[in-house]
Amino acid sequence: MTSDLDSLCGQIAALAEGTQTATSLSERALNRAVEMADLNAFVALVPSIVMAQAKAATVRRQQGNPLSPLDGVPIAVKDNFLTKDYPTTACSNALPMESIGQDATVVANLRRAGAIILGKTNMHEWAYGATNSISSVGPTKNPHDLSRITGGSSGGSAAAVASGIVGAALGSDTGGSIRIPSAACGIYGFKPGFGRASRHGVLPLSWSLDAPGPMARTLKDIAALLPYFIGRDEHDRSTHFALPFSKPKMPNQPPRLLNLVGSGLERSDGVSDALVAALNASVGRHENVEIENVTSYFAAWEAILHCEASSYHAGLLEKNPNGFSPVTRAHLEAGNKITGVEYLRAQRIRSSFITMLLERLPSWDALVLPTLPVVAPKQSDLWQEFGGRKVTTQDSMTWFCWLGNLAGFPCISIPIANQKSGLPVGMMLMGKPGQDEQLLAIAEWIDMRLRKEH
Repeated sequence: MTSDLDSLCGQIAALAEGTQTATSLSERALNRAVEMADLNAFVALVPSIVMAQAKAATVRRQQGNPLSPLDGVPIAVKDNFLTKDYPTTACSNALPMESIGQDATVVANLRRAGAIILGKTNMHEWAYGATNSISSVGPTKNPHDLSRITGGSSGGSAAAVASGIVGAALGSDTGGSIRIPSAACGIYGFKPGFGRASRHGVLPLSWSLDAPGPMARTLKDIAALLPYFIGRDEHDRSTHFALPFSKPKMPNQPPRLLNLVGSGLERSDGVSDALVAALNASVGRHENVEIENVTSYFAAWEAILHCEASSYHAGLLEKNPNGFSPVTRAHLEAGNKITGVEYLRAQRIRSSFITMLLERLPSWDALVLPTLPVVAPKQSDLWQEFGGRKVTTQDSMTWFCWLGNLAGFPCISIPIANQKSGLPVGMMLMGKPGQDEQLLAIAEWIDMRLRKEH
């Protein structure tokens, strides 16, 4: 049974009411991390570091001087965010295991608010995969079924939240790496639109596709965290025109949703049924719209991803090739073979993709897809079959999510149902550029109605 203390906002309320202290919440998180060690959710977690932060936060509240409502709340951080008190390795043996004494902008924002940086979470090596099965510390396991994957690459963060170790965690998203594990583990995950959230201090996979974002147990938790992600940061030029986060305004009528379908966007019958049922129960109306050339758009996303990743890792790959796993090294070597002409062609296709979504579709407030075409696969599954397709488990995880990164649109995954197996199904919503707050409001509209149904 879920406790109010399992959510970020529940912990904020408990601190404000005095029923919990930063020390008690941190001890609770540390104890749960030990009890649930089989999940392999953390790569670095040092009790002395945690409790030093907790004691300082407890004193601030005792003196009546909390830094913010978040002061004293434990939050987990994916291992590709720089943290001044923990090493940052991207779960790869290619990097030295030491801290460089620097925080990513988002981590620094949370620290200034008094949040307790609990520890670093497991991830797919260098965020270069969507299963979380390849990591220097081994795979993470799904809290709903330990024989199944969490999805990735932010799998450790998802497992830590879904299991109740923390109420919220940080993730990054290049092709769904926040949304994929959020859906597989039954939590909420938000990818800000490109240029709204600072990437400074987050080890990159692909500069033009990456976005950091929050993962949590409720939409209220997501809303509480987004102000620390969204806004201008002088260290990240892509955020030069980014407005600060503003309070979402609930729609006064059902949002107009387009359910994207077509070749390349197939889904299993169970997932399709769950999505349609959720749409009928919440907005009551939606339109199916088929988009063409999905294969071409997907190839453009892959080309951009591999080219930019290989560019970033060129020096490290030459210096320490054996530090990478064989699969990651193969990806990087393949990216080196992409020509400049091919990269530029992919960027032109990207531009046409954005134009198609914004100008050639019927009027929409949000685009909708399942987050995943299947429920969380077993750790041993190499292939998935759905909608007449047979694809690798890796490709099945990114089947829909890459669209949001190629377009740079804000995206969110919300849990909409559980299959008979107990495994969750997620709905992905995509909003328009710069309209992150509106997307969150639409998600709240849908989520509120789905919760009433249950």
